[in-house]
Amino acid sequence: MSGDVRLAPMTAEMYHAYFREYRSDPDLCPDKGRYADFVYDPDWVDRYIRRQAERNRLCFAVMNGEEMVGELILRDIEPRVRATLSISMKNAACKDRGFGTRAEQLAIGYAFDVLDVPALHADALLTNARSRHVLEKVGFEQTGEDGTFAYYRILREKRKEKG
Repeated sequence: MSGDVRLAPMTAEMYHAYFREYRSDPDLCPDKGRYADFVYDPDWVDRYIRRQAERNRLCFAVMNGEEMVGELILRDIEPRVRATLSISMKNAACKDRGFGTRAEQLAIGYAFDVLDVPALHADALLTNARSRHVLEKVGFEQTGEDGTFAYYRILREKRKEKG
């Protein structure tokens, strides 16, 4: 289950291992006619890694024991103001096992306690009921939506009120 989930700083080697096992989820593609299976390409991964190297983001591997099961990013970090959480599981075998829920709980604690941001934001595709459920389960509240995404926020002060 999810008892041994932890966040580890993501390295280039870990990113390559992650994307070698990554499988895109056709249910999450808003335009089913444009869906294509993900194909591992080392050059694409290297470009992805370079994009993640921005100063206002932190990239983590979601680890279950010694197995990497997902990627979690804290991005758009504005110290003492806000940050945004993004998460992705590497394939269907890593979903519905509590890994994402536990990783989001750890990220919330890290954002509030280490980064000292009072507000953590997230978004999910409107069609991604699983992701939306997990965000709400860990304490995020929906703040709006557009034609594609639902937007969420959790406040440090609200988290402390809930215990």
